Amino acid sequence: MQKQVLLFKGSFIESKRLEIELIANKINPIIINKKQSAILSGFGYNPNDDIFIYVFEDQLKSSKLILSSLTI
Repeated sequence: MQKQVLLFKGSFIESKRLEIELIANKINPIIINKKQSAILSGFGYNPNDDIFIYVFEDQLKSSKLILSSLTI
């Protein structure tokens, strides 16, 4: 089993941009969005919560290159 590594933590807009770029480069990120989960389940949420993006260890190097090229 491959280990997942935190690549990025930030706002929805920044996270969505990074997610789109990763997918375009054939990297499937794992997105943790507690706000969206809380809304779907009917609980309250903190609007200041960050969104977390994880990738697998073998994709970390290329993911970091993509992240640095986005300047977010």
